[in-house]
Amino acid sequence: MKELLSTLNRLNHVYKQIDLLNFRAHKDLPLTFNKADSKQLLPKNKRLQFSYSYLNKEKTRLTNLLLNQVIDLRVPEFSLNKTIHPQLIDKALKLKNIDENHSKQKLKRPSRDRKINKLKQLIDKIEDENLNLCHGYLNQIYVILLTHHLLPIELRKEPYQAGELLHDNDFRTKLLQFDYDRYLYEEFKPENYLRFLIYMRVHRMPDYVKSYDAREIIPEAAECGFSGIAFEISIDGLKECYVTFKGTEVNVDYTVSSRSKRFEKAVLETYKDWDYNVNAILVGSDKNLSQLNVARDFMRYIEDNIASQTLIYGLGHSLGGHFVQTLQLMDYCFDAGYTLNSAPVNLKLIQHVKPTLFSDDVWKKLFALTDDNDNVKFITPELRQQINRLLPHDYSQIINEVFEQDMTQVFYELPFTIWIGQKWEYNLSNWKYPFKNHPRAYLNSGEVHAYQKFFEQLFAYLSSSNTSRQVLRNSVSFIRLRTRILLNNINDPQTAKYFFDYSNYLYQSGAFNDQPQKIGQEFIEQNNSVIKGSLREWPFLKSINTDMFKLATYFHVIDGAKHFLNRTPNKL
Repeated sequence: MKELLSTLNRLNHVYKQIDLLNFRAHKDLPLTFNKADSKQLLPKNKRLQFSYSYLNKEKTRLTNLLLNQVIDLRVPEFSLNKTIHPQLIDKALKLKNIDENHSKQKLKRPSRDRKINKLKQLIDKIEDENLNLCHGYLNQIYVILLTHHLLPIELRKEPYQAGELLHDNDFRTKLLQFDYDRYLYEEFKPENYLRFLIYMRVHRMPDYVKSYDAREIIPEAAECGFSGIAFEISIDGLKECYVTFKGTEVNVDYTVSSRSKRFEKAVLETYKDWDYNVNAILVGSDKNLSQLNVARDFMRYIEDNIASQTLIYGLGHSLGGHFVQTLQLMDYCFDAGYTLNSAPVNLKLIQHVKPTLFSDDVWKKLFALTDDNDNVKFITPELRQQINRLLPHDYSQIINEVFEQDMTQVFYELPFTIWIGQKWEYNLSNWKYPFKNHPRAYLNSGEVHAYQKFFEQLFAYLSSSNTSRQVLRNSVSFIRLRTRILLNNINDPQTAKYFFDYSNYLYQSGAFNDQPQKIGQEFIEQNNSVIKGSLREWPFLKSINTDMFKLATYFHVIDGAKHFLNRTPNKL
C-alpha cells in the first residue's frame, strides 16, 4: 500500500506540473501575434518542449506502474467487500486508456515548422492529455481508499480554525470545479469527495458532511439552467456551509453515451446561461429573472435546513460570482465569500427583483452615479466611495478575485453595473496580452447601448428555440439578417463609424490580425462589387485571430484563472 500511495502522489504531482506547463504555454501565446515578438519564442519553446517531453514520459511510466500495483494489491478489506478491488482496477485502467489514446493520437502537423506553430502544437498536445479527466479518475482512487479506510490518515494536532478552508485558494478552485466535473463522481456521493478534499487541504477530518444540490431540491433549477451545490460541514465542532454557484462554461457530460445528446445538453445549458447573462446582467431587464429567483429559493432552503449557528460562505465563478454578489446585496445571506472572474451586479435587475431594497431617492442617486450619460462609465475609487455610502453594508467580507484583463471586466463599464465588497486584481508583470478591458476608450455610450440592444434582440429572436439545432440555426439566421442590414446601411455616417469603432476595438484587443479600414463613400465607390460579400468589402474580417478567442476563454475559466491567484493582487 505504501508503494501505491507513493505512485499516486507522484502521478498527481506530474498532472499538476503538466497543468502549470499548459499555463506557461498559454502565457507565451501572445508572442505569436506578431513577428517582432515571436523572436522571443525560440528559447522559450525549447524549455517548454523539454519539460513536456520529460513529464509525458514520466506520466506514462507512473500510469503503467500504478495499474500494476493496483492489480497486485492485496489487503484484508478486499475479502470483506468484493467490489473494492474491481473499482480500483477500473479507475487505473481508465487512466491507462487515456494515456494510450493520447500516445496514439496523431495531431495535425503544421504546414510550416515555425516556432509559432511549435508552441501551438504543444498546447494542442497538452489539451489532448484530458487533465481534468485524469485528475478525476485519480481522485476517485483516493476517494475509494479513504471511504473504505485504506488510506493512512495523518491528522495534525492543531484544531481546525473557522474560515481556514475558505481562504485556501486550492480548496476554493477545486470546490468550484467540482460542479463542472460532477459527472466524474456520479458513482460516489459528493460528501465522499469533500471529505477527501478537506483532509488533503487541512489534514483534519470532518465530523459531519452533507451536500444540497439545487437541481434535486428545486425542480425549476434544471429548467432555467441554474446550478449550485451547498456543502454543510462540521470540523472540530466548527460548523460551516459552502455554497457554490456554477458559471457559464461549455462543459460536456460524458456520462451521456450518445454524442448527439451530449452536444444537445451542452448547447442548451450554455444557451440558458447566456439568456440570463444578456437579459439580466448585460441589459438589466426583467425578461429573465428565473435563475436569480431560483438562487434565492435555494438560499432560503439552505438557511432553513442547516444547523443553527453555521457560518455560510458563498463561492462563485463567472455567472456564479454574480449570484454571490447579487444575493449578498439583496439578502445579506453570506458571512463571507469569494468570487473568481465574476460578472457584475446590475442595479436595474436588483430594482426589478427587490424594489424595496432602497428608497426612491437612493435608487435615483445610484442610477445617476452609475449611468453613462457623459460617455463615461469607469468605477474610480472616488465613485466607489460614493456608491458604498449609499449601500446598507460595506460588504468587505466578499472578495472578488479577477484576472485584470478578463473578458468579464467589460461588463463593469456597462451602465448601472457595480461590484460589492473588495476587488482583487491579478496580472503578470512584463507581459504582453492585447485584450482591452476598458472598451470605453474605444466606444462611446451610443455604441455601447447599440451592442446591448443587439444581444437583447438576438436572445429575443432565439426565445422560441427548444433544441440545440434551433438555437444554432436561429443564431445564424439572425446574424445573416443583421449583416444584410449593415451592408445596406454602411454608407450612413453613423453606421460606418459604429462599425469601424467596434472593429477597431476588436483589432486592438487582438481579435483581428489586420487593422480595419474606415468605411466611407470613396471606399464604397472603389469597391463597387462589394456589398455582395462582407469578406470582399472588409478584408480584415478574413484575418480573425481564433487563438485570441481561445486565449481569452482559457484565462477566464477556472483551469487558467487559478494560476494567477498565487501572485500579489492589486486590492481595490
